[in-house]
Formats: sequence, C-alpha cells, structure tokens
Amino acid sequence: MRILTKALIAMAAFTLMNAPMAFGQDAAATLGAATRAMGVGSVTSVEYEGTGSSYNFGQAINVASPWRHMILKKYVADIDYATPAMREEMNRTLMDGSMPFAGFQQTQAISGKDAWNVTVTAPEGAAAPATVLERQLLIWLTPIGFLKAAAAGHATVRTQGANKIVTFKTDDGHKIEGTIDAQNLIVKTETWIDNPVLGDMPIVTTFANYSAFSGIKFPTKIVQTEGGYPVLELAVSAVKPNGAAAFATPASVRGATGPAIQVKTQKIGDGVWFLVIGGYNSVLVEFKDYLVMVEAPMDDGHSIALLAEAKRLVPGKPVKYVVNSHNHFDHLGGVRGFAAEGVTIIVPAANVAYYQKVMLLPHTMNPDKLSLSGKRAVFEGVQTKRVLTDGAQTLELYDVPLKTHSDGMIIAYLPKDKILVEGDAYNPMPLNAPPGAKPDAYFLPFTLDFYDTVRRLKLDVGPIAPLHGRMSTWDEMTKMIGKPAQ
Repeated sequence: MRILTKALIAMAAFTLMNAPMAFGQDAAATLGAATRAMGVGSVTSVEYEGTGSSYNFGQAINVASPWRHMILKKYVADIDYATPAMREEMNRTLMDGSMPFAGFQQTQAISGKDAWNVTVTAPEGAAAPATVLERQLLIWLTPIGFLKAAAAGHATVRTQGANKIVTFKTDDGHKIEGTIDAQNLIVKTETWIDNPVLGDMPIVTTFANYSAFSGIKFPTKIVQTEGGYPVLELAVSAVKPNGAAAFATPASVRGATGPAIQVKTQKIGDGVWFLVIGGYNSVLVEFKDYLVMVEAPMDDGHSIALLAEAKRLVPGKPVKYVVNSHNHFDHLGGVRGFAAEGVTIIVPAANVAYYQKVMLLPHTMNPDKLSLSGKRAVFEGVQTKRVLTDGAQTLELYDVPLKTHSDGMIIAYLPKDKILVEGDAYNPMPLNAPPGAKPDAYFLPFTLDFYDTVRRLKLDVGPIAPLHGRMSTWDEMTKMIGKPAQ
C-alpha cells in the first residue's frame, strides 16, 4: 500500500511539474493551426477598410441607451504589428447626416507609446496620452494581432465545446482571451481595462464571415463593444496584407504625457468660485455650514484636486453635496472620489437607480478611493427643481432635458449673483476668435434649446459659468446665436 501510495504521489508530482509545459505546447499547436488556416504567418502589417457605425463611448443620451450612434461612411485601419502601430481614419456623420463633435473626419493613432488624434481643430495632431493603453491593446485584439501576441506571450489554452479559448497576458499584465472555432478561425477576443465609471470594463470584439483577401482569410464583419454596448460595427470590403500605409509620429506628440492636474481658481460671486482643471470646470458654492461642488468631472485625480482646493478656499467647512449635471462619463467620472469622503451626490432623478448600480461595479484593476474606503455612494435626485438655501445663499437646481444630447440635465442658478452654471449646452468661443466667427455647428442646437429653457424658466441671467470653456455672459451667448437677450 505504501509503495503504491508513493508511486501515485510521484506520478501526480510529475504531472503537475510538466503540466505547464504541456499546456504551452497545446497553445502553440492551437495558435499554429489558426495561423495556417488564416494564412497570416508572414503578415507583418495589414490595411483594411469598410463602412458601418461607430459610437461615442460614455456619451449615451440617457442611462438606458447605448452610446451615441454615428454613421461610418468610410473606415480605414492601418496596423503595423512590428512597431507596433495603428491608425484609424473615420469619415463620420451623425444619424441625420450632420457633423459630429470633432468634425466629419477624425484620425486616431498609436505608435509605440505615443497616441494622438487628428481633427479639423488639430490638423497637425493632438497628443492623447490617456488613450495609449487602450489603443495598444486594440492592436492585439485584432485577429492577426492576437495570434502574434499570444504566440509571444506564454499563452495557455482550454477547450469550451467545439472552441479553443487561448489566454495570455501582455507585458504590463493585461489579460487577453481569444476564441478559436472548429475551423481554426478567431471569432472573438476580449480584454479588460480600468474605467473611472465602469471599473473593470470589458472590451469584446467579435469576428464573422471570413473571406479570402490576397491569400489570407479576414473577417468581413467586426463588432466591438465597450461596457456592454457597441463602439464599432464594421462591414469590411477590402484587405491588404503587408500593405499598411506608413505613418510617422508627429514631433509635437512624441513623449507627451498628460497635463498636471492643477486647479485655477476665479472668484465669480459672493462665496462662489469658478474652478478650472484643463478643459473641465466646476463651481464651488459656500453656505453657512457647508459647501456645494457643482460637477466632479473625469476621475479620482480631479476629485482629489477639487477637494483640496475647496479646503484651501474655505477652511473648516465640509463639502456636503456634489451636483452632477448629467450622465456623460467625462462629467460623471469624478463623483466616486467625492462619495469616498461621504459627500452626497445630487443627480437627475431618472439617473439615481443607474448610478447606484454602477457604483457597485468592481474596481479591482486599479482600486480607487471609493472601492478602498468600503463606503457606498449616496445619491439624491432632482425631479424638476430643488433649492438649497441658508437664508443668505441660494442655489437653484433644475433638471431639464437638452435635446439630442441628454434626457436629464441639471443646470444650477445663483439668483443673488445671477450666475448660471451649465454643461455642454453652451461652450463659449475663444476670446481670440476672429470677427464673424460662427458657433460650433455641433453645439449650436444645444445652445438654442438651452436658450428656450432659460427663457421658459424666467431666469435673470448675467454671468454664465460653463463646465467647458471660459466664463461668459448671457448677452455674449445670445449675440453669438442671434437671439434677443430679453
């Protein structure tokens, strides 16, 4: 019995010691079969194009809707797997054929550790360092990219029905999975990245209807989702293996890093401050016993800076409330940082249930202040109007829709100083705009709707504190859109 037991133990130990090697060999065989079936063993770059739809991630018109839909009249992707580098050129329109934000033509690129965007307002390329990680991963989520990265990434494989699931980790520790079907074709890739709102967010890409192009097989239907909703739906019409167009990194974006988070403060009323961090603004309002922060944009870093500035400006008074204007992620991303400090979040009433659900999503990849605190975010909703007052200071909150942009939108009004705080409805033109410059065609419908709303509410507005851009006035806005001030 003892001899048999020792033999079984020795056999088990041998199996465990050699399992990783065998598993690796199985993965190599699986990847090799897929590489041969797709004919991509000698492919070092690829260009493909098509038409379809793209979606503006984090910018749903309401919390129950997918991301905002745009039409892709033409899409071209160039990928160099050796650098690695990727460029996506998109000719887009909104559903009604009008111009989307950033213009009809947009290019998004990544080369090594440099990322940038080319738009009508940034024809030479604007650095986009915050997108580097995601764009690097997108290269390896393509079928050819996945095969190359998995082969170099100590992949493992498991069987799931008729499919093989191949898994590996990138050098920075991001897990990527690929599903290979019985025909040895890649039908899905998936990874996870950290998002300030959604936490451990999946990026899933599915591939279907493979066809032959210049000796390789490539999918003609590609669907990519982020956070559960599509961001790209593409019908591929042409593929050129080893035919990707060369492109160089603009000198102005090489080695660019994100701007330092610094708060610029301007006092705009009695106990009212305009706080600017880059392209995002908040407004701090002082009451007798507490403070209110209107808007907590972007992420924890912004929230930490805003809380520190509030403490510096008004020592000894806590921030009791944060007002979130609407559900778009650039406006919502910082509320978790305030919730970690026990601050109550005031939001459009229709958004409360969604926010409560989202705040419980796991943030294990990059634990933020709220997940580390163990606290639960507390929300209060504005149905139509809510007034915060201590007898001396008054802040009126109105929940109003902004047509075609957000079904729930809080604007804030301080009657004593006639200050109106708004987000996305009106973005003032730069002070150095040439004479006769016209307002942005994308935002103009929002501004016209906002104008009608303010008139209906009978608000007597002087200064306007936008959540993007510089301080402005009601008179400047009405002149810009050609409407009477009264």
